[in-house]
Amino acid sequence: MTRGPAAFAAVLAVGATAASVKAYAAAEAFDPVTFFTGATHGEGRLKEAFKREKRVAVDSVGHADKDGRLLLDQKVTVEGEPVRLRHWRLREVAPGRYTGTISSATSQVEAQAMGQAIRIRYSMEGGIKVETWLTALPGGQTVQNRTSFSKWGFKVASITERIEKR
Repeated sequence: MTRGPAAFAAVLAVGATAASVKAYAAAEAFDPVTFFTGATHGEGRLKEAFKREKRVAVDSVGHADKDGRLLLDQKVTVEGEPVRLRHWRLREVAPGRYTGTISSATSQVEAQAMGQAIRIRYSMEGGIKVETWLTALPGGQTVQNRTSFSKWGFKVASITERIEKR
């Protein structure tokens, strides 16, 4: 039985993907305190079930307190809605593991750094579960945000956003 060029290409693609995942995971862990210290600006899109897509902009100013905890204040602008202020407090509890609070959450915030990404989870009013993936892009000045909101296990909204250091 002979294998064609497509099979060979598939094997190469799988091998390349596995190698890139290993390299990605082995990279220095994303540090939210370092990235969010100073000013950042994010722009993206909010997609809610059964509604039209809306533009989102987030201006943030962060600093580390004397204990190394990230204090992050944000101005969140969603198209067609009043501006909201949001406050994060996040501290590292073990290498790459963080806990804290966010003013819009009803639960503790839990975060885990994995290579150049960090996964953040918390709950909001109405039983909404939030999962955010922040992925540092090459150069360290930009982060890609992908957030999903779910209720009863169903995705009800998502945000994609590009965040840049100022």
